[in-house]
Amino acid sequence: MFIDRGQRLFQCFLIMGSGFLFLPQSFGNQDTIPASPTANPLQKLVLGAYGAMNYYNFDWQTDSTKRDAIDQEFFVAELGYHWTEKIRFKTEIEFEHGGTGASVEFDRFEEYGEFEYEISKGGEVFVEEMYLEFDVFKACQLQVGRVEVPFGSSFSRNEPTDYPTATFSEMEANILPRNWTENGITFSGKIGAKQNWTYHAGLISGLDGSAFSSANWIKRGNQKRFELVNAESFAGAGRIDYSNSEKLSLGISLYGGNTTGNRPKPDLPVSTPLGIGDFHIQYQPSWAKINAMFFYGALGNSEALTNQNRNLSNNLNVKRTPVAAAAIGGFTEIEVPVTKNDNSTPQHHPELSVYGRVDYYDTMFRTQGEVFNNPRWERLSFSFGGVLKIIDEVQFKTQYILRTVGAPAPTSVDGGTQENTFILGFAFEL
Repeated sequence: MFIDRGQRLFQCFLIMGSGFLFLPQSFGNQDTIPASPTANPLQKLVLGAYGAMNYYNFDWQTDSTKRDAIDQEFFVAELGYHWTEKIRFKTEIEFEHGGTGASVEFDRFEEYGEFEYEISKGGEVFVEEMYLEFDVFKACQLQVGRVEVPFGSSFSRNEPTDYPTATFSEMEANILPRNWTENGITFSGKIGAKQNWTYHAGLISGLDGSAFSSANWIKRGNQKRFELVNAESFAGAGRIDYSNSEKLSLGISLYGGNTTGNRPKPDLPVSTPLGIGDFHIQYQPSWAKINAMFFYGALGNSEALTNQNRNLSNNLNVKRTPVAAAAIGGFTEIEVPVTKNDNSTPQHHPELSVYGRVDYYDTMFRTQGEVFNNPRWERLSFSFGGVLKIIDEVQFKTQYILRTVGAPAPTSVDGGTQENTFILGFAFEL
């Protein structure tokens, strides 16, 4: 269950079954899939997709040579199957930046303990999710496989049509793994007299501390570089949310585990426990959509981890920069509709919204011992822009980001700390 090789076999299955992709099912209609054993098997198949593409214009004092770019951010293909009302399957395959393909294998014998790269094609293709889901009883569902980690605002709104900005939450994107999934088992369900409490809890594979860094703290610790996922260290994750109506939802998430055992080599003699938590809220009055999140995390023995990471092989392709003992962050986002559809008429018209957003995050908030606390990684950004919803599933977006960093970079122009970025793009969901 805790290896990626089965995921490769499943990709072959997808290729062989690609002729069925014309079927008019979608993940939005899961509850309507026939569950009778006598139903046509193709009617139980669930298909969907989402993605985004953006143009970037950079005006950075910290890097005057940074060039404008167009990025196919990601395309995610979704496939599911309902055997019965209580037994289901789901997978998501993500293609990032137009697709790439490289893997790293640690060969202890033939290569005498070296890291071996295997290049198969440019671009990254990754089985993001792949799990079986069972309805254990009315208030409990069980997911087994590569599952989504129940943490942060991205857990409830990870598709690009779920948020108004052209890019995902800057604070989360720079601290946590994007679309964070791990191998393991999770439970979820609703409780309470009015079913207004939702819980998630799981045991999952832990992070790899060799990839932690100054700029992104634990973000790169999500194990994607090797063919096999190390399963020496596990982590626990939990989340609980309360909602009293469609307008208000709030909750907390917690994650904890050791990051030492999943290093590529057993080269760190001390434990490096990680604990992170967040508080998140969504509020939708009649005039706006408001989202906010606060994050804090702590890492034990970060000085020993920093010193050991300096000795890692260049072939491992990790940053080898100092790692903080604690990181902090938060954001507040407000979206206000300019035009809105009249639900009393069947005709749909495009909707226009404007938004504002503030992100603050410091991935070197606190350091241990002699680890240098680089003020460069304290960042504050203001974003504003608009989103044109042709329909809810097809959106064009603009975003202008004014970011200030805590100290100039070596490539900074005249010691400047400003990074201004204009983004124009689109997002869709099938």
